[in-house]
Amino acid sequence: MVKKYLSTVIVLTLVITIFVGCVEEKIDEQKDLDDFRTVIDMRGEEVLVPKNISRVIDISDGFIASIMQSFDIEEKLIGLGSTNLQEIDSYTFEDISGGNYTYEEGMNPVTYLNPALLDLPAVAEYDVAVNLETIASLDPDVVFVRIGFCSMNTDEYGTDEDIQTSIYKIEALGIPVVVLYGPPVFSSPDISLVSEEIEIIGDVFNMTEDAKELNEYIESIIDLIVNRTQNITEEDKSTVLLFGLSPEVRKAGTGAGDVLCTDTMESYFIEEIVNAKNAINHTGGWQIYSAEQILKLNPDVIVLPTDWGYHPPRELYNSSYYSTLQELDAVKNRRVWALPWTPYNCAKRLEYPIEVMVIAKAAYPERFSDFKINEWVLDFYKTVYHVDNETAVQLRTIQWLDWTVDENV
Repeated sequence: MVKKYLSTVIVLTLVITIFVGCVEEKIDEQKDLDDFRTVIDMRGEEVLVPKNISRVIDISDGFIASIMQSFDIEEKLIGLGSTNLQEIDSYTFEDISGGNYTYEEGMNPVTYLNPALLDLPAVAEYDVAVNLETIASLDPDVVFVRIGFCSMNTDEYGTDEDIQTSIYKIEALGIPVVVLYGPPVFSSPDISLVSEEIEIIGDVFNMTEDAKELNEYIESIIDLIVNRTQNITEEDKSTVLLFGLSPEVRKAGTGAGDVLCTDTMESYFIEEIVNAKNAINHTGGWQIYSAEQILKLNPDVIVLPTDWGYHPPRELYNSSYYSTLQELDAVKNRRVWALPWTPYNCAKRLEYPIEVMVIAKAAYPERFSDFKINEWVLDFYKTVYHVDNETAVQLRTIQWLDWTVDENV
């Protein structure tokens, strides 16, 4: 009888212990879940992220960093996807008179605003797989991966399977990964998807109102440009050539520079937003063109992107190595414009409306006569990054847009 009683007590004790353990485990699990929230990324995946995020890795060309700067949470960044935000550039070109013009301290706006980025570890390099050991050592609360940026796209990084494998390996470390799709991911570029990216980033940080305000401002710029140019007829459209004055191409003796074809984001800006014509009418990304080919195109407008160096209008107007192009209508009519200093800009960053506005003003100056780029860009920086006028002026300088002041445009 005593043995039977003891057996019953032992069994009951075991049951109670197991039950209490299960309850405690459920309570701990619930407590853990209470510290997280679910967001849906651009894969359509539900990602469990901490409610309180303090450690973030940005695997992009600085797009996430720029949004975080706008949200005033840039101090949460602990690692970058590549070293591009840490590069400070200079560029010198020869003038026809024999003198040199030098542009110094070109940098990304967020690097100027947040110098701490210069000291952050990079978890990947250009065309190199992510460094899982570095990511794990940083112990991030969340990792953002923006597919389509210069160091993670199927042209440079490898196959789509390679990219997905890198993402799976990060997730296997137990780290939440929020995946964004930059415009180059899609067969047809659509800059409106950037708004979706910003919305998701806002959701991750529980800053949906900030994301909404930022999107409304950016979209209002694009809408303004579309509204002012949408009724331009086919015969009245300006022809715009995106012409990269690459010193690498010139040194190789293979051509005058690079042109941007119809499958680039910049061409999308020209044709779908500004309602002008790309002087190049075929696909091919960036292609080398000779001076003879450029002369044959003879576009109404030339816009100079960053291409192995920054290139202001003055370089095309005054450099001896472009003397053969002085007969171009765009050169003779002083219709050469330059985009801001924007290297590693494959998937476009937060400043992309500046590029669109420069192209729009260059193509149709009469329709944007009330806009001076040199003044408007200050308002852009002040609105997006919440800086004072003095800082905005510095941002204009480090993006090498002071040529707009010199030429009063």
